[in-house]
Parts: sequence; C-alpha cells; structure tokens
Amino acid sequence: MTKWYIYNKKNNYLSNLKNKNITKLEALILANRDIVEPKVVESFINPSLDKLHDPFLLKGMKEAIDLIIETMENGESIRIFGDYDQDGISSTMTLLDGLLYFYDDISYDIPDRVIDGYGISDRMIERAIEAKVSLVITCDNGITAIDEVKKLKENGIKVIVTDHHQVSKESNGEWVKQILPDADCVINPKRLDNTYPFDDLCGAGVSFKLMQALYQRLEGDKNYLYGLLEYVAMGTVCDVVSLTDENRIFVKEGLSRINNTEKLAIKALVEENSWNKEVNAYTLGFVIGPCMNATGRLSTAKLAIDMLMEEDIDKIYSYAKKLVSLNNERKDLTNIGLEKTIEIIKDKKYYNDDIIIVDVDNIEESICGIIAGRIKEKFNKPTIIMTNSNKEGILKGSGRSIEAYDIYTEIFEIKDMLESFGGHPMACGLSIKKDRVDEFRKRLNDKSKLTKDDFDTIINIDAQIPINKLSLEFAESLNRLEPFGKDNPKAKFADKNLIIKSINMIGKNKNTLKMTLNKNGRDIDAIKFNAIKDYNYLSDKFNSKIVGEEIDAIFYPDINEFRGQKNLQLKLIDIR
Repeated sequence: MTKWYIYNKKNNYLSNLKNKNITKLEALILANRDIVEPKVVESFINPSLDKLHDPFLLKGMKEAIDLIIETMENGESIRIFGDYDQDGISSTMTLLDGLLYFYDDISYDIPDRVIDGYGISDRMIERAIEAKVSLVITCDNGITAIDEVKKLKENGIKVIVTDHHQVSKESNGEWVKQILPDADCVINPKRLDNTYPFDDLCGAGVSFKLMQALYQRLEGDKNYLYGLLEYVAMGTVCDVVSLTDENRIFVKEGLSRINNTEKLAIKALVEENSWNKEVNAYTLGFVIGPCMNATGRLSTAKLAIDMLMEEDIDKIYSYAKKLVSLNNERKDLTNIGLEKTIEIIKDKKYYNDDIIIVDVDNIEESICGIIAGRIKEKFNKPTIIMTNSNKEGILKGSGRSIEAYDIYTEIFEIKDMLESFGGHPMACGLSIKKDRVDEFRKRLNDKSKLTKDDFDTIINIDAQIPINKLSLEFAESLNRLEPFGKDNPKAKFADKNLIIKSINMIGKNKNTLKMTLNKNGRDIDAIKFNAIKDYNYLSDKFNSKIVGEEIDAIFYPDINEFRGQKNLQLKLIDIR
C-alpha cells in the first residue's frame, strides 16, 4: 500500500524565509529536507570548491601525508589496494591518477569478486610481498582487515588505510571501544574519535581528501587535483551516499568537468552507451556506473581501470565496447535470476516473512545484490539473496533493506551463525553454511520488530500545486537544486481532480503511460515509465472508460525538449 503525506515542517520553512538569497520555493523544499542552518543552506545553494573542508581535520591525515612523501623521497614502491565495485574503481583511479602527478612507482591491485571476495586478499598480499612493495594504501576497504594488515606489517610493508565503511566496535558497559587495524595510519570519517564535520563520504571521497591534503602540502596543480572529481562524482552517486555537504560539491563540480572532459575513456563510455544529452547524476548512476560495475561482477574490475588509464584511442573504444557488452550480459543474467527468485518466493510464501531470505541455485554470485534490491522494491521488505559460492557447502549473498530496518545491526547480533559479514544499515554482504540458512531465516525473523506500517510505501509531497499554475520557468527553477539523490530527492508535488483528456501506452514495449491532463481548462502532457500496472489500475477503476475521468496525481514538473522546442511535462510518480 502507498501512503501520501504532505510535509509539515512549518518552523523550518519560516526560518528559511529569512534567507534573502533563496526563493520561497527553495525555502520550502530545503525546509522539507531539514536544511535550515544558514551556512548549510548557503553551501547547498552555492556549492563551490572553496567550501571544501580542510582535509587535515581527518584523523591520521597528517601522518599519512608524511609517510607518502617519505616513501616517494626514498624512491620506494607504492601500491593501491582497491575494490571491485564502482566506488572501488573510482577510489583506485583517484589515488592512482592523483599520485602519478608526483611519482611514477605507483601500482594497484583489486580483488577478484568470486575468488578473493571483498577487501584485502591473501593473493594480493603475496603479490605485494613478491613485488617488494614498500607502502600499501587501501581505498574503499581495509577498516575491518585486522589480520590482513597485520600480515602486511609483519612482512615489512607500511600500510595506510583509507575507508568509509562502519568501524567495528566493542561495548563494555558504558564504554564503547572502536577496533581499528594496526596500520601506520587509518583515515575514515566514521572513526569514533574523528571531529571531521561530515562523515558520509564514499570511498572515492576519502581518497580525494587524501589527494587534496597531498596537493596542499606539495603545492600541486589545483586544476589537475579537481580533475579527479570526475572519478569522485561517479563513486559518490553510485555508492548512494548523502548528496549534501561535500558530496554535493563533488558531484556538482565533477559533472561540470565530465561534460567538458578531456578524459578520453569517459568520453568513449558515454558515446558507446549512445548518451547524447548532458551527463547528469542519472547518467552516472544508471548508465556509466553499471558498465564499470559489470567488470567486477562478470570479469575483473581491472578492465575498467585499464580503460581509464589507457591513452591509445582505439584501445579505449575497444575497452568501452567490452564494458557495455558486459553490462548487457549482466542485465540478461539479472532478469533470469530475478524470475527464478520470484518463483521461489511465491512457492515458499516467503513474502509473508518480515525479512525475505532466499537461497537461489546457480545464479551469478555477483548479481545477488541487484536482485535483492529489486525484490526489496517489489515487496518493500528487507531482502537477502544468496547462491552457491566457489567453496563447497558455502553460500554467499547480499542484502538490501528499507528505512525502518538497520540490516547491519540486526544481523550483527547473530553474526555467530555466519562465515563472514559486513555492511551498512541499508546493505550487507555475507556468507553462510548452506545447512544453516533455515535457522538463520528463523532467528532473524523471530527477533524482527517490524510492523505492518513499516512495509507501506510512503511518498512525501513537498506541496500541493494546481497543475494549471505550473510554468516552464517553474520547472527550470528546480534545476538549481540538482543533483538529486540520497537526502536530496527530487521535489514532489501533488494535485487533485485532474481530468484525463487522453491516454495511451507508448514505447517499444508499450509500457510507458502518456496522458493529457486538464485542470481549469488547461491541458498538460504527463508521462510515467514502466506503468503497465498503473494503466491496468485505471482500466479496472473506471471500467475501461478512462478518458473523461478524474484522478489525483503526484508528479515532478519536467522539461521535454524536442527539436529545440521546450515544453512543460509532468513526470508522474503515483496516481489514484
């Protein structure tokens, strides 16, 4: 069931109205997102590079920069340990490209998703020892690599950990102790002893702060430094961290540079995806990002790194074609796996559980997270999808959650059942013995405190606005609030008693709903994608005689540009 609520944050709104630098509409929308403190409002409306925080405010940063400079002055080897997802790729590239400005003896290594799993693997350690690496810098991983860091240190390799994942903790009565790897330096905004003003950086964001500090110390080229934000913007959007504070600056500035990029690999990837419009947050999250992610899922993430580092234009386009091909293969495998999963859920009636946990035979381990996300969206319930691993009797999988359920905390309480576990409040990864899955499902569901209301889909509406009062200028004014994402969703508006003047299902698969809606004599076009259910709902509601009937709608005022002509169009979010 979907529930509609209009925000009621009058005090926030009244506070924002005192700000003469924003419009009433901006005051309202920011108030609804609890953005009211004047400095935060100013940073949000006018994100700029001069508003970035001092990187040396991060615990361990000074020591890390000292160590990097010492290593370079001694002519010793530096190796970056990245990860295989998009944020891991972006983090690796930020460090690799950033360090190569100063120094040549830089290499990288990334784990194989299936063989090694997440984080620092034994094989990576062995390769670093064999190569006589002097300093390892981790990115997007390492905060829980207690044993692995110890092994590197025992073999004479210095270690800087840069990460953004949750720090492990131990509670002893009133005291909470953080558990950190015994690295030379540990940089993570989520450290309990940090005083850094913003803790929701992605891995690439933390990598950038390290480079920002290094360029400050060595007086490196600022324009080159800020060029790294093209990678950081991708990681920030794809890792779904808050698009506020520094992250908003990263993405805003990164997108500006991507749209005028001199990085041939990024140009090629955009072209090979037939994207001929301005690159925006959607492009990063749903077009470019998945292509890079697909390398780690179905091949090796080193393909993406090699493409981004390549200078030969023909090779670059060859890589880009490969990435697009891998992503298309990933889409096909996801659809097959999703069908199998839904079949099991229906057969076993898992949809009745508070937390849906499914063991699916013979699907790609790497797509479990994607399928978990799709199932979570379908049922609006926390979901964990698992499949066979390369170890006999061991399943590996991923979980995705809803706002009302901290999946990391809940599973952590029974992690004794698992072979491995890690994650965030909204997502996790785990491995478990196959014969313990049923017990795990029971224990997790038995201790669930979720209620029926937690499973309702809630849509928060910024304001009720008659559609006949909307204008092209109104829609354009919303662009100032981009990029949209976590903690800064697109504004949503609603109106009642809209007359349906026409309705059609269009597109290749006839799954796009196009309507003309009328209010007080004014017609406005409206569109909704993947809307077969919506059309069937209207058909049932009005006994197949839809034209002439009235609906209520939630929408986003958008601009439809065709052959140089701009027109107002409503992007429908929900109807009833």
